[in-house]
Amino acid sequence: MEQVAIDYEALKKQCIDNGLIATDLVTFSERLTPEHLKEKKKQYKKVISIVRYFLDKFLLSIPNVPMIVSVCDADGYLLTVQGDEQNRQQAKSMGIEEGVRFKEEDCGINVITLALKYSRKMEIIGEQHFHQFLHQTVCYAIPIMDREHDRVIGAIGIMTDIKNANPLMLPLLLNVNESIEREISLIKQNHQLNMMNTMMMKTTQNGILMVDKDGFLIDFNPYAERITEWNKVDLIGKSVDEVPYFGECLRESLNNRTLIKEKEISFLREDGNELTFLLDCNPIIQEDGYLIGAFVEFRDYTVRKETELLLLNSEKLSAVGQMAASVAHEIRNPLTTIRGFIQFLGQDIRDQSHLRLILSELDRINFIVGEFLILSKPHVLSYQDKNLHSILNEILSLFQVSANMNNILIKRDFIPEDVVIYCDENQLKQVFVNILKNGVEEALPYGGKIIVKTRMVNSNEITIFIEDNGIGMDQDQIRKLGSPFYSTKNTGTGLGYLVIKNIIDHHNGRLVIDSEKGKGTSIQIILGTK
Repeated sequence: MEQVAIDYEALKKQCIDNGLIATDLVTFSERLTPEHLKEKKKQYKKVISIVRYFLDKFLLSIPNVPMIVSVCDADGYLLTVQGDEQNRQQAKSMGIEEGVRFKEEDCGINVITLALKYSRKMEIIGEQHFHQFLHQTVCYAIPIMDREHDRVIGAIGIMTDIKNANPLMLPLLLNVNESIEREISLIKQNHQLNMMNTMMMKTTQNGILMVDKDGFLIDFNPYAERITEWNKVDLIGKSVDEVPYFGECLRESLNNRTLIKEKEISFLREDGNELTFLLDCNPIIQEDGYLIGAFVEFRDYTVRKETELLLLNSEKLSAVGQMAASVAHEIRNPLTTIRGFIQFLGQDIRDQSHLRLILSELDRINFIVGEFLILSKPHVLSYQDKNLHSILNEILSLFQVSANMNNILIKRDFIPEDVVIYCDENQLKQVFVNILKNGVEEALPYGGKIIVKTRMVNSNEITIFIEDNGIGMDQDQIRKLGSPFYSTKNTGTGLGYLVIKNIIDHHNGRLVIDSEKGKGTSIQIILGTK
């Protein structure tokens, strides 16, 4: 940083032109109000702290040299005045105190104004000053630069007795200033990085939990708070050992300094919804190998998991269909022959109970084969515009007698408007028959209630709800629906669900099953409307 050559005689003439008198003390026409000074100090808090740290070291290197050290902002407003009590009182008697503004019109020739004006180091010795009360002093000033944007953000000024003038003072002060500027730049970079990290933490669609090296939670981003429904205030400061689901992973990462990738966990929220998360856990290690913490990043895998299950069920359906096509006919033909001969030979058997048992078991085998064939046969579908409520009323009428016999109340709750859907009527009837048959015969063994209702989802879709208050199913049972030969019935084949699902898929519909053990089941069928 080069020093600017100053024409002091020209500056003194300018002071006279401005109406200044050399024998007077300086009168500051501008000063900050106490509120504005407080706000400025807050704005420059980090700069002032850094300057004080390095200037204290500088002053210790030149003991027994009384001086006044000041820091000002880019506009010349004095923010701090350092020095021993005697020097500060002397400065105050000259009008130099926090909040005043240094400018040529008031102060004449001064290092603060010149350093800010030229962005260079300045030195004014004795009679180079305009005001006579400064002729026994030497003043130094160095601008504080924001190197990233190449602009002045303030200045450091030093005033001491002229007998302490030393040509090495400016180079020493320059070294101090370079350290100050480096530290300011580093803090600014860290602040920018922190802002970027904060922005990423706030906007990312992944949940993030961060702990320190001792395993205490120090940060928890908004997405994590939203998806887990945990309160950040309640968690910050807690040990990882108190954090469910994620704590074990974080502790392992801290203790072993290991990276954990794509660990799948099931998360049960307080609202009862079960979510699936994929998480990565990383230790945070400095370049020197020092562990400073760890963080876990997790993403909601629920929808993808459900999609995978749907694909798996689709593969099951395809596998069953292929198996049915290759096996069913081979079984059914000999079954028919066997049953015919048993009936023929049975005429000579005295104990008909054994015969009835054999025929019953053969009929059951034939029934299973029939369900396989339903899945495997490429039906010729006949789609037409049909009134949904008419189809439902027809099916419900068929089940009314059976329901009454089993002490079951069937209640209709349809929207008042007629709903026309484009469908194969017979196939849809099969769907409703299968569901209601299961409800009457299996879900409500001790009686109960079945509600069939319709609701418009939007202008193009309607949902048919078939709900009962029967025995219900747990989540494991729901997941297994569609697996061949898995059934909640004692005599079921597990194929009924696949038949229903297959028909609804062919109608571009959706099937949703919600059930709770001991409370009942709700089946939703969403279909397109005309």
